[in-house]
Amino acid sequence: MRYSTRTRYGLRFLINLASRPEGTCVQLGEIAREEGVSVKYLEQIVRVLRPAGLLRSVRGARGGYALARAPRDISMEEVFEHLEGHLLPVDCLGPDAPCGRAAGCPTRRFWQAFDAHTRGFLRGVTLECFVEGRGPCGGGTDEGGPVEPMKGEG
Repeated sequence: MRYSTRTRYGLRFLINLASRPEGTCVQLGEIAREEGVSVKYLEQIVRVLRPAGLLRSVRGARGGYALARAPRDISMEEVFEHLEGHLLPVDCLGPDAPCGRAAGCPTRRFWQAFDAHTRGFLRGVTLECFVEGRGPCGGGTDEGGPVEPMKGEG
């Protein structure tokens, strides 16, 4: 499974904002330089994340972008869903693409379990995990094996 450049760069953008003092506004040009991403590309990402309620913008000389919520309240499930458009591993699990073979499909339960596992993992990882360097976000303390969701760790 591959995720888009928009998701990879969007995640770096959000982590950059999360690593700053709460409420700090940053202009896109500064983040673009720090992350090695064009301002135009970041503008595209902002157009997705701001209406989703993940970013807030402030106008003026000290304006820019900041997280709309605390890093602990922004899960990777939410980030990936907004940046990718969906997380379903196969279209037939979605409500808009019912499969006529669903009742007898030998792989349907596998895909449902895969989806539930992936979502559970992403739901348990927040932006705060990256900033604090916990678990798979900050050092691979669980390399090679299953990783438990980290939300609520303390």
